[in-house]
Amino acid sequence: MDTRISSVALTLSLICAPISLSARESPPLYIGVMEDALSEDHNLSPGMSSAHVRIAFQKRGEAWVPMKTDFNTPEALSYADREYPRAVKWRVLFSGKQVGAITSKSVGPIQSYGDVGTQTITTNEADIPKIAIGASDFGYTGFTPRTRPLLLVSGQNFGDTEAWKRTTLSNDEREAAIKEFRKKIPSLEQCDTPEQETPARMVAYEDDEILFIKAYRSRNGALLFGLKLNDARSKCEYFDDEHFFDYWFSQTANQQIRLLGSQMIPIDAADLDGSGHSVWIFHTSRGEDEDGYELFYNDFTKKASFHWTYH
Repeated sequence: MDTRISSVALTLSLICAPISLSARESPPLYIGVMEDALSEDHNLSPGMSSAHVRIAFQKRGEAWVPMKTDFNTPEALSYADREYPRAVKWRVLFSGKQVGAITSKSVGPIQSYGDVGTQTITTNEADIPKIAIGASDFGYTGFTPRTRPLLLVSGQNFGDTEAWKRTTLSNDEREAAIKEFRKKIPSLEQCDTPEQETPARMVAYEDDEILFIKAYRSRNGALLFGLKLNDARSKCEYFDDEHFFDYWFSQTANQQIRLLGSQMIPIDAADLDGSGHSVWIFHTSRGEDEDGYELFYNDFTKKASFHWTYH
């Protein structure tokens, strides 16, 4: 056989051969949250009038990054949907397990800043998993949750490989936690009357005035816990007072404590990218007009923040 013909045939066969799955580009990996809340004034946009999806994060390389939310003009907002996928298939997760599957789709151009990242659920209503227990822990600005937010992932991984579970702190752990909390909040604000116009007095407080919110422990002994200062003795009624925020901390297995942030509550933990390490997703509600989600990964050393406003 003519070697030139054989070479051409081989080249053509390689060009025409189907691309293997391993050679194809992996589909984007998204994290979302299923929200289901009732507006206090019953003035809901179509996208938020029932249970819906909000797409919050995407995996890029080794990093988790927030989806785009800075649409600062009505014109920019009208094109916001172009920054998000048109439709997504989701696994619905709770406590390291899949509790269902849903699909969502873009509603097209949006009119409200509070709708950024939202998609309509196209799954039959009867097949949408909902969990009412714990819903009251999650307060969106101007909304009352009907069910608790549920973690969503578009990929195949979802197990909590680090096996995070609710726990209580030992006496030594409580002492260490209180010491860290006092570094952030060293004294208590106190007023004579709630309407006091002069600056509040700063006074000492007792350890038993620190409230332990919740605590979680992983298989390897790492901790996640939340603390806040009891405001019963304060008598001050300042809006957005950092002295009485809830504060969340992580502690590594070798007792190193890190302050993570405030005005947030954990939703769930799961290994969503097959890395062997779980990420933690928190819901945040800060100020008068901002809600969002924060994702902590790499043993709480890295985070991504997704947030939106309503005006």
